[in-house]
Amino acid sequence: MNLFKKLFSKEKLEQEPYESFIPTPTQQIPGLEPIVVQAIENLYSNRDDQKKAFEYSIRYKEYQTSSDHLVLLLALLSYSNGNIEKLLATEPDAIRNYQFMLDEISPRFPNTAAAEKWVKSITKSQV
Repeated sequence: MNLFKKLFSKEKLEQEPYESFIPTPTQQIPGLEPIVVQAIENLYSNRDDQKKAFEYSIRYKEYQTSSDHLVLLLALLSYSNGNIEKLLATEPDAIRNYQFMLDEISPRFPNTAAAEKWVKSITKSQV
């Protein structure tokens, strides 16, 4: 019984608080969440690549009706690893390929917190 108290006690929750990440992108793109904009700004240094990634993300959001579309979009951006051609190559066939999404994209981030942690990790300090 004592083991369960330790595992599920309030103290355990207080020791590991979840710090929500507040994105601070330099641009506002209508139709895109700030965290997506910030991820793109940090992944792609070239303005043309950023523009392509913004357009891709808007098209993706129009196509994707899943409730976790934000996490999946961030996973697709992560999959590209800063290579715009790799990102653009996922559209439209790969996105519609259930096996690709299941094997390559979905496992990247199990939840929003993991996706936020990734964006925070790639964010360059703005000094």
